[in-house]
Amino acid sequence: MAGDVTAEPDRRKGMLPAWMVSKGGLAAIAGGTLLLACCGAYAALRGDGEAPPAVTEEKVEIPVPMPVASKPQAIKADAYSIVSVFEGEAFLATPNDLVRVVVGAVVPGLGTITSVETFPNGGGTVAGTEAVLRTR
Repeated sequence: MAGDVTAEPDRRKGMLPAWMVSKGGLAAIAGGTLLLACCGAYAALRGDGEAPPAVTEEKVEIPVPMPVASKPQAIKADAYSIVSVFEGEAFLATPNDLVRVVVGAVVPGLGTITSVETFPNGGGTVAGTEAVLRTR
């Protein structure tokens, strides 16, 4: 019969879905895309004998922010306060630091420490070549 249309059975090659093995399916599109990508990569790596285009722009260095240390101020004797005095050593505090001193140490603003004395009430004296500190 001329009007009978018979459908071909769904043929599957291996485990691939039918849309991958049909003519004009996605497999052909994917294969063509892969082929173009490989050819483009090969041409880019080979260079086709042409020199790369000259770069006309000049590289401009972008300044990177960096922390800047300020110059340390000369510490004066009045910036120190005695925190603790015990057995020939003392701890002195400045607005930014805590310093342990013993006899012979050189301390800015006080000079070379000549004596560290403890008072019976818990205070003490720190004497340097340039200044003397006392607790009240």
